[in-house]
Amino acid sequence: MDALVLGGTRFVGLHLVQLLRDQGHRVTVLNRGQTQGALPVGVDRIVADRSNPVEVVAVLRGRQFDAAFDISGYTPAEVRPVVNTLDGNVGAYVFCSTAAVYAAGDVAPIREDSPLNRGDEAGTYSGDKILCEDLLLEAFGQRGFPATIIRPPYVYGPNDHLVQRLFGIFARLSQGRKIIVPGEGMMLIHSVHVDDLASAFTAVPGRSEAPGQAYSVVGQEAITFNGFLSVIASIMSVNAEIVHVGAREYETMLEEIAPIQAEEIFDYAWRQSHVYTNEKLRQLGWTPLYDLHDGVEMTYRWWLEQGMDREPRDIAADDVALAWLADRT
Repeated sequence: MDALVLGGTRFVGLHLVQLLRDQGHRVTVLNRGQTQGALPVGVDRIVADRSNPVEVVAVLRGRQFDAAFDISGYTPAEVRPVVNTLDGNVGAYVFCSTAAVYAAGDVAPIREDSPLNRGDEAGTYSGDKILCEDLLLEAFGQRGFPATIIRPPYVYGPNDHLVQRLFGIFARLSQGRKIIVPGEGMMLIHSVHVDDLASAFTAVPGRSEAPGQAYSVVGQEAITFNGFLSVIASIMSVNAEIVHVGAREYETMLEEIAPIQAEEIFDYAWRQSHVYTNEKLRQLGWTPLYDLHDGVEMTYRWWLEQGMDREPRDIAADDVALAWLADRT
């Protein structure tokens, strides 16, 4: 297979490129050229800034691919020129959206046909991803453009550039620090290992039922955040000291310790549970390799091998928050 990966030099894109090469495919990466990345030997690179449609059209015009995997499309303005240029020249176009597009609901698990969050409260990120999905499904409906949508929730694993999430928990626990958790910690979170997400992308090309469809890509189990911390602590052979903060008090704290941002302290959704199903994707033959324990353990071993436990990490925001909480008591 001759594959194009749009955005292939960090985290999800990098793992996807490596998997495609391991499977024996020819791979071309398109990015801005600003992130070098450790691309595997034999991977071609073409440079274009997706904020400049003229550049994108110029480098893709006349090229044909069996599959294109769009990891770096965030707005319709970035996606449209790629779709228009590859129309008729690509066998499958697999777009990385997000599970954040789903609206809150009363039923779990959330399925692919569940309502999307098109309300004013939707953030820019998820709102723009919905507009990208609309564009792709319209292109499929009007002219058969072979678009398939992949919706992952929290993605974790080696090379994660959002270091405040799982790596931040590793760092806090390795330093014997307390973990601040808003609410009671009983909200369910659902995640997926980056290698399982990469294999989900490669399960799409060649499947005639995939174009025009959306697939949630999640691990086998959801877990409460308290349970999540317990799994991590067990893997690290440490005790996790959790500081639960009531919802109203937590929001007041964030207001009073500004300009510290919420994600510096806790970068997970906490107001409601998020549980999805991977049943539809499994019908394409995809099966996740990792359960939560094994995936976190693999990631922790990689974190140690990279020496990230010895890297200085600024957790000053926690100290400010804990001091604020101490003053309240």
